[in-house]
Amino acid sequence: MFGPQGFFTFTVLVIGFMSALYWLVRTRMLALKMVAGVVAFAPAMLFGVALVNKFYGYYQSWDDAWRDLTNQAPASVARVPDLGDRLDQVLNEAVKKRNARKNGFALETVLTGVKSNITRQGMIYLPPQYFQRPYAAQRLPVIELIHGAPGNPGDYEGRLKISGMFRKLIAAHKAKPAVLVIPDVGGGPDRTTQCLNTVGGEQDETYVAYDVPDLVASRLRVEPPGPAWEIAGFSEGGYCAANLALRHPDRYGIAASLSGYYEPLRHNRLPQPVDPFARNKALRDANSPLKVLAQPRLNGRMPKFWVMTGSGVQVDLVQAQAFVDLVKRFQPDVPFLIIKGGQHNYGAWREAFPKMFEWATPRLWSATPCPPGPGLKC
Repeated sequence: MFGPQGFFTFTVLVIGFMSALYWLVRTRMLALKMVAGVVAFAPAMLFGVALVNKFYGYYQSWDDAWRDLTNQAPASVARVPDLGDRLDQVLNEAVKKRNARKNGFALETVLTGVKSNITRQGMIYLPPQYFQRPYAAQRLPVIELIHGAPGNPGDYEGRLKISGMFRKLIAAHKAKPAVLVIPDVGGGPDRTTQCLNTVGGEQDETYVAYDVPDLVASRLRVEPPGPAWEIAGFSEGGYCAANLALRHPDRYGIAASLSGYYEPLRHNRLPQPVDPFARNKALRDANSPLKVLAQPRLNGRMPKFWVMTGSGVQVDLVQAQAFVDLVKRFQPDVPFLIIKGGQHNYGAWREAFPKMFEWATPRLWSATPCPPGPGLKC
């Protein structure tokens, strides 16, 4: 009620605007009229901002808004310099406090790309099972989560509360444990890359599909990239997931696209507009999931897809339906979730992610070998 989307907030803004407008009409002094006009502008502008926030579902609380404005990670996320030797010490300390065995452990760290020469901040969530004795010899599957644009890895924790959502599903036995890895695929608030290797520029596809998975697999107790890895994302991240899974089926067994698009946008912002394909049509077509799936035959293994869209955004619905129709040639039972009245916003994605986790995690575990010996039932 009192949050950024609450009735009280909108009421205060309306009252503030009407009061300033009343003052503007009633006063006869020019100076006071000018002051009243300036005062009236502020609540009117903030009302517009609040409407946009409510439509897209950006901020659920004032803390969320403040963290975004100050570029802070949520308080529940620990900051670790990198995935070097200090990581083991941090994880051991978390286990000693028992909190990790109960709630898991979320960390913000630097993810360095050896092949791409890209180094950016990212986030990792280790579920409680990662620290529990029955899983001590078990390598966990991984879900690589891609944010939208504009956006950053903190959107998953700050706006979607993804670790808490996932932990509750695991505790309720609706989903199986997995490690969540959230790289930064933009590199700044005014940048978009579409997870593409820009001709003559940054190699974001290499960073997301090779550098991040290889680094995580080398430092954490997880399965190597392959059938037990999933890539998932919303909006631009949905395009990234669909495109990279098709281009690297040996790296991902599952891909999930939430309100994604399926043909690359004409330009990236780096921050200036740049054609990532340098007018190379063949290269553009090779990064267009709709065109790739329309080919008579595909070489190599196909990842399993999970697709979601909202019925309230016609362009999203049309593209998703076209994509699903093509996927059905290879995966007849592809799940296609349509959120009734859903918009291209966090409200729809909050509803969709639990369903994706419930469907995907058992399939990731089916590709995960059990450790030798008695104990864990995989």
